[in-house]
Amino acid sequence: MTRPLNATAASVVLLISAAFSPYAPAQSAIGTEGDRILDTVEVVGVLPGPGFWKVSKGENTVWILASIRPVPKRMQWETIKLERKLAESQQLIGSPTVSLDADIGFFGKLGLLPSLLKARKNPDGKTLQQILPPATYQRWLVMKRKYIGNDKGIEYFRPIFAAQELYEKAIAKAGLSEDGIVWPKAEKLAKRADVLVFQPEVKVNIGDPKQFIKRFNRDALNDVACFERTLDSIERDVQFMAARAMLWAEGDVAGLRAISQEDFSGACIDALLGSGVAKNAGLADVPERVRGAWLAAVEKSLDRNRSAVAVVSIAELIKPGGMLDRLRAKGYAISEPDAMP
Repeated sequence: MTRPLNATAASVVLLISAAFSPYAPAQSAIGTEGDRILDTVEVVGVLPGPGFWKVSKGENTVWILASIRPVPKRMQWETIKLERKLAESQQLIGSPTVSLDADIGFFGKLGLLPSLLKARKNPDGKTLQQILPPATYQRWLVMKRKYIGNDKGIEYFRPIFAAQELYEKAIAKAGLSEDGIVWPKAEKLAKRADVLVFQPEVKVNIGDPKQFIKRFNRDALNDVACFERTLDSIERDVQFMAARAMLWAEGDVAGLRAISQEDFSGACIDALLGSGVAKNAGLADVPERVRGAWLAAVEKSLDRNRSAVAVVSIAELIKPGGMLDRLRAKGYAISEPDAMP
């Protein structure tokens, strides 16, 4: 969610994967200190590491390891518990990937780049000042000055892209990173232990990608709510994200549950999927397909493997109606990390 081209491509097609993946960050809303700029967060030493949820079916078990983002840069956590679980397991299950099913080849993809860059901007050439409510625009100017600086070009961005850029700059200034620190380690350790690594794949067929992007460039998005929710999160939540990551790294599930979690990206996903071009391309059910693919992989493992490890974000795992609730509804026995010896 950083570089201009990547941001655009993600929001047009690849954000389907980034936003709907169980790695998508959830934000907390537990207080506010106005618009104070935070000092850079530094974490010294190796933290104990998160606990595991145990999902059982008879003698078979899936150990769920929750991931979290953003995290303080260079944060390290002890992986010995994960290594022991993998040593006893037959499979590591990752978050589903979302792939674009379009037979256009490498040079065809290169030909899409100019269109993708254009997709960042409002189709009618309007500026943020012309699109946003006056009070919202004034909030934007204050935060833009603080985190982005004097960038005139971004004033022509669609609100969803401007918000994305602002969020990335804000967490970077707070010493936080969106780089995953769970899956890369888990995958490396699994391969070292000769454990099968499986990531479900959800294919998205949008037909002719050139026509899809052309329609996306032409259509307006209802993304003001996404923009405003992102501003809210930056104003209130950035200062608490490091604390949430520390609770995760210390295995403090009770502490994580005590922090109200609000995923501002939901409004941004709604803006994308609510567009006419997304509906026509059949993208509306992609989030549920991703969740279903992960659950199906876990259930299949419970049928076949004595032990497995599965990775999913803490937000997707513990939210109401999330993965834990769905697994409980299916009748599986679940033990919380704090309840296990």
